Amino acid sequence: MSLSAKEIREMSPEDRVKLLGELRMELLKLRTQARVGTLTNTARIRIVRKNIARILTVLNEERKRGVSK
Repeated sequence: MSLSAKEIREMSPEDRVKLLGELRMELLKLRTQARVGTLTNTARIRIVRKNIARILTVLNEERKRGVSK
């Protein structure tokens, strides 16, 4: 499931940080599965990486603007 920037901006900052941690853990598990050879959906790695990047982008934008919900 790919997240849009709009969906991420509508989340609270705490939810974003929590989701970021969950996605990083998922990416770690996916990379481990890829190394072992048990990964079935290789595209999932790319989706998770893009979601992490979107969250970090929104967090950095808000940090630069000094905006916090």
